[in-house]
Amino acid sequence: QAVPESVIYSQSVHAALTITDTDLAVQATLFGERHSPDQLASVTNISPSNLSLGHVIRALCRGIVKNLNSMLPCQRLIESGVRRIMGSGSALTWNEVLKQEVEKVFTLPIVYGKNVDSAVGVAMVMLDRK
Repeated sequence: QAVPESVIYSQSVHAALTITDTDLAVQATLFGERHSPDQLASVTNISPSNLSLGHVIRALCRGIVKNLNSMLPCQRLIESGVRRIMGSGSALTWNEVLKQEVEKVFTLPIVYGKNVDSAVGVAMVMLDRK
């Protein structure tokens, strides 16, 4: 019998919540980026002490946020007049570890949408600009 994805996801996040820091590093660009399509994902600093589910998920979430920050650093947002970040989408809704990593890197106030798709977040930003 297959284990439901929701069970795997919740157990993975729960394991990562027990890890506050890790030296395991994940470059989360599995399919590259528009500006660098040949950039592949990687995992570095693997050791017996950090090769647990919690460390891997924490490092993956950190890698996702690090990638976002590399494309649009928080300082650039501030210089552009951004006063807050609107977080939406199922990844932020269901993943407390991802939220923690976002809040470590992006120092602006973050408003999380409840049960909204990320496309709604983009629309809200565009409306807020007018």
